[in-house]
Amino acid sequence: MKKLALLIGVSEYDYELNPLPGSLKDVDAMQRVLQHPDMGDFSTNNIKVLKNPQIPNMGMEIEKIFSNCQKYDLVLLYFSGHGIKDDNGNLYLASSQTCKHPSGQLITSSTVAASFIHQIMEKSPSRRQVIILDCCFSGAFARGMRVKNDGRVDIKNQLGGEGRAVLTSSTSTQYSFEEQASNHSIYTRFLVEGIENGKADMDGDGLISINELHEYTRRRMQEVAPKTKPEIYAFKEGYRIHLSKARFLKSRSFPPVTNKINFGLLKLGEVGEKSEISQTQVDYLHSFLEPFESFVESLISQLSYVNLHDSFELETQILDIIRESSEADFTFILTNDNLDNCFVKSQSNLSSNIDKHAYRNTLNTKIFPLISLESVFNPSHHGTYKIHEYGKVSTHAFVMIPLKMPPKAQIMVVCGLPHNSFLLKNTYGRILSSFYHNSHKLLQPALVEAAIIDDLKKDFGFVSEYLYERRFQLFCERLQTMVVYFEPVICIDANEFFISGWEALARDTKTLTAPVDLFQAAELWGSRFKVELDQYFLRVAAKSYKEARKSKQRRLSDVVPLSVNVYPESLIKTAYFETVREVLEEDIISPRNLILEISEKSELPQSDNGIELENPLTFFKTKLLEYVHQFNIRFAIDDFGVGYSSVSRLAGLNPCHVKIDREILYHQSNELIIDFVHQIVKDNNLYPPNVIVEGVDETTPIDLHKLKKLGVTYVQGHIVGKPQPEVYRLSQEKTEELKKIILGQ
Repeated sequence: MKKLALLIGVSEYDYELNPLPGSLKDVDAMQRVLQHPDMGDFSTNNIKVLKNPQIPNMGMEIEKIFSNCQKYDLVLLYFSGHGIKDDNGNLYLASSQTCKHPSGQLITSSTVAASFIHQIMEKSPSRRQVIILDCCFSGAFARGMRVKNDGRVDIKNQLGGEGRAVLTSSTSTQYSFEEQASNHSIYTRFLVEGIENGKADMDGDGLISINELHEYTRRRMQEVAPKTKPEIYAFKEGYRIHLSKARFLKSRSFPPVTNKINFGLLKLGEVGEKSEISQTQVDYLHSFLEPFESFVESLISQLSYVNLHDSFELETQILDIIRESSEADFTFILTNDNLDNCFVKSQSNLSSNIDKHAYRNTLNTKIFPLISLESVFNPSHHGTYKIHEYGKVSTHAFVMIPLKMPPKAQIMVVCGLPHNSFLLKNTYGRILSSFYHNSHKLLQPALVEAAIIDDLKKDFGFVSEYLYERRFQLFCERLQTMVVYFEPVICIDANEFFISGWEALARDTKTLTAPVDLFQAAELWGSRFKVELDQYFLRVAAKSYKEARKSKQRRLSDVVPLSVNVYPESLIKTAYFETVREVLEEDIISPRNLILEISEKSELPQSDNGIELENPLTFFKTKLLEYVHQFNIRFAIDDFGVGYSSVSRLAGLNPCHVKIDREILYHQSNELIIDFVHQIVKDNNLYPPNVIVEGVDETTPIDLHKLKKLGVTYVQGHIVGKPQPEVYRLSQEKTEELKKIILGQ
C-alpha cells in the first residue's frame, strides 16, 4: 500500500490572470510535511511536484498518478492557483497558459476541467482518493477576464465519488487569500500547521484524518478570515482517510520552581455588552461536540435536496441520508408488536457490494441475540452498539438507537459503521434521533437543524462555539419570517364601548399561528437570543402599526396605544434601550402610543453583566425609570397570575395596565382572583392601572356580563375577533352584539 501525491502550484500566468507568488511556497510547504517520516510519511519518490506546468503536461500528470496505482493506495492531488468557472458554473483549474477567446469566453483547452479529473478518478484503481483545492472561484480575474455566471460551482457533483474526500479553501462564491507578510495562502498555512504541530489530531489516536484536518483548518480560518468558509465533500470512507501521523514532541522534565513570581493584586478586565461570542479576545476550550459539526452539516445538506412533503418517499430518503452521512452499509427502523415480536418498519437502500443474505444472517445470529431491549432503552445513554469482525477482512459496528419507548418500541439500527468511527459516541445517538423525528415533523431543513442543536443544548447543557453561532444564525433567519398581527383591547362599559388599544402579536407567515419555536429558543439560549427577538419584534410591530394606521385610521380617536411584549432581561440591555430610542427618533411610533408589556412568565434579571444583584426588583425599577425619563413611554404587566407573579412585583413597577392571564379564567377561584387584583392595584397606586382580562372568547367559563359585574372594564380575546394584520373599527353589528352580552340579554 503506497502513498502517492501530485502537488501542483501555478504562480505565473502568460495572459491576464493575476500572479500568485505564494502558490509555489504552498507546494513546498505541503511537500515538506507530506514527506516527513513523523508526519505524512510519503516516500520522496512518490511525491511529484509541478511548478507552473503547461498544458497538456498538467493534465497528463494528473491522469498518470490516478492510473499508476493500486486499489489500496492513497492518491493525493493538491492544487494551488487560480480556479475559474465558466458561464455554466463548471470548474476549471488554470494553467500558466490559461487564456480567453477575443469574445471574452474562457478557452477551456488551456485549463484542466474538473470533469476531466472526475473521469480519471472514476477509472482509477485506487479506492482512497483525496483532492485539496486552494483556489478562489470568483473575483480571481484581472481586467477583461470576467465570469458572467456567479452561481455556485457544484464541486460535489463534479468531483464526487466513493472513497473520496475533496477539501476546498472556500465556498464557490468566495475568494481564497494569500497573506501579504508570508506570501503563503492562509488556507494552506493552516493545513500545514495542523499536520506539523499535530493539533489536527482531535481524537488523540495518533493519526490525522481528512475530517480532522478540515475541522482544524476551518476553525483556524474562522479566527483570521471568518467570512471565508472552507468546505469538505467526502463520500464513503472519505471522511476517515488518514493523511498523516500526528507529530508528538519528546517529553522533558522541568526542575522545581525556585523563583516564584509575586503578582500582587490581580484584576480581570471588564467586558461590556457584546453581540457576538466571536468578538471576544479569547479562545474557548474545545468542545467534545466539535467533531460532530460536519456530521450535522452533512445530514442537513442532503436533507435540503429532499421533498419533505412527499410522505411516501420521505422515510426511505431520511434513512438513506443517515446511511450515507454515517458511512454505513444499511439503516432500518425496527419495531415490535404486543407480543414482543420484532419486524422491520422501514429501511434504506443497501450500499454497493453488500451481500444482503449474509447481512441478514449476521444480524440474526451475531448481533440481535446479544443486545437486549433494556440495554437499548437505558435512560443513561442514547443507544448501544456491537462490534463484529468478519474474519480477518474487516470489522464493523452495528448501532441501535432508541426512537420510541415500549410497549410499541421503535429502534433505529445503523449497520456497518467503521469500527473506529468517531461517531460511536452518545452524541451520535442523540443527533440521529432528533434528526429522524424532526425531519418528519418540521418539514424544513433549517428548522430541523435548529431542533438538533436545541436538543444537544438540552441534553448536554452547552454546545461548541460553532454550533452556538450557527444556532444564532438560524434564529435570526427564522425571525425574518415573523410578521405582526393586531388584537384589540375593548372597553366594555355599556355607555362607552370602544377599542382602547392594540396588542402586537407575532405570527408565522406560513401557519399564521404564534412562532412558538422562536420563544422556546429564546428562553433556552438566553440573553442574546431574547434581546435579538425583542429588538426585531419592536421594530416590525411599530412599522406594521404605522402602515396599518395609514390606511384604516384617519380619525384622531382611532389613534390608540400599541402594546409590545418584551422580556424583562432585554429591558436592562443597552442594545434594546438604543433600539427603543431609534424607533422613537425615526418617528415610527410616538412615545404616548407605545406601551412595553413585561411578561410575568419570566423572572426578573438576577444579575447584570455577570454581577449578582442584591435587589433585582429595585435594580429593574431603576432601569425602567430611565426609559420613562428619556422617552416618556409607559410599561404594563402581562400574564399576571402565572409564572413569577407577585404582589411586590406588581406594586413596585407602577404599570399603566395589568393583564390577567387567560389561565385564571379556568381556575376554580377565578372570581376571587380577579377581585383580588382589582383591590391590589387600587390600594397601592395613586393612579390605579387598568385591569385587562385576556383570552376571553365564547368558551371561557366567565362571560362578559359576569366580568362586568366583577368590575372588569377592559377585555381582550377572540370574543371581539381573531388577530388581524390590519387595525380596524368595530362594526355597528359587532358592537350591538357585544353590548347585549354585557347587559346579559
